[in-house]
Amino acid sequence: MSEAVVAQSGLGESEPGLDRAACVEQTLAQGFPLLFFPRSLEADFQLDCQPRRLSLITEAGVASVLLYAGMLLADWLLTPDTLWLALFLRMAVFAPVILVGLLLIRSWRRPAVSEWLIAFAGMLAVVLTSLILLSAQGKWGYARLVEFNIIVVYTCTLARFWPALALGVFALVVHTALAVTLVDFTGVLGINVSLLAFVVLCFTLYGNYTLERDERMAYLMAQREAALQDALQASHEQLARLATTDSLTEVANRRSADTFLAQSWAHAQARGLPMALVMIDIDHFKRYNDHYGHPAGDRCLQAVAAALSACSRRAGDLVARIGGEEFLLIMTDVEPRTALSVAQRVRDAVQALAVPHAGSTCSDVVTVSVGVATLLPGEADQRAKLMRVADEALYAAKASGRNRVFAVHPDGQVQGLDGDLDLDLDLDCHPPRNREGA
Repeated sequence: MSEAVVAQSGLGESEPGLDRAACVEQTLAQGFPLLFFPRSLEADFQLDCQPRRLSLITEAGVASVLLYAGMLLADWLLTPDTLWLALFLRMAVFAPVILVGLLLIRSWRRPAVSEWLIAFAGMLAVVLTSLILLSAQGKWGYARLVEFNIIVVYTCTLARFWPALALGVFALVVHTALAVTLVDFTGVLGINVSLLAFVVLCFTLYGNYTLERDERMAYLMAQREAALQDALQASHEQLARLATTDSLTEVANRRSADTFLAQSWAHAQARGLPMALVMIDIDHFKRYNDHYGHPAGDRCLQAVAAALSACSRRAGDLVARIGGEEFLLIMTDVEPRTALSVAQRVRDAVQALAVPHAGSTCSDVVTVSVGVATLLPGEADQRAKLMRVADEALYAAKASGRNRVFAVHPDGQVQGLDGDLDLDLDLDCHPPRNREGA
């Protein structure tokens, strides 16, 4: 028993450093012979059980008042001389105390108080019954000691183990005192009723202990199942995130961008909203990797991705990495002028990072070329056309010297922005785009 106490005490001390799932597993492994969990787990157990326990205690409390009053029949038949005293104790003392106690339990809603008040109610019944038996003058008063068994069994089937144990010990002590005090007119009842009381108490407490242990075990198993479900859900969410997120830059990947574009297209088409694609390519990124190394290239990609995300914070926008150094910004319900403004902000934000780029021919820092395409969604095949037009606009930006923004308007004309410079270009004049990032 002492080892169990030490084990549970140690668990309680280490519990704050454990998460709930680990605490449940450790409790299952070590057991709980004293019917106590670690502090926080015990508090949760009591709170989770409180609604059901409160309902059960209320129903049993009202029933106990009726049953205890019903024992007036035994008073009348076996010890009629105690009838008026019994009537007073049962109806004017026990019943009001129990009903007031039920009101207090429902008002306080403290599990520990509720459990010990159950034991107190049983003790009160024992004391009042003792007063009735002590006042009995007939020969059947001694035989009525068996009524203690009814009180103990009824209360112990409701109470938790430790309050039930306290009640049982109290009832046994009072029973023993009465067995010595009262006169046994038969000369044989004393040993029999005392042995019966002891056996009934032992079996009742054993059943009470087993029921509470099983209840606590079921609670732990339910908590383990819930923890496993939470872990499984977290794993699914993580896998879903990995499947839709670029692991290096932590923005959406190509697969996620395709799905989001299809959904946004359907949404915009149904509501007649314009859509814009902003395609971004880091200028001379291959040279950057060759000059500074791949770790520096990874850091550059992360910095650019963060800058792009900062430039677009609307709920309906998505930033995705769709290639080695290519990014895509998808926007819904946006006018061409606004999309062009966002694209310019993207270019300025990346240049403002001031990441040195000795291999660039257009700047001494890392820059991006940006292509913008805006379209009012129509047929499904126009979605691919929007991607192609944005790609061609990006090619125009790179072909004109890089570190530029080119936008394709719905009328098919390309507008290039470089400070105060505006250019009108015909897309059909450009050959197929070379995707090499050199």
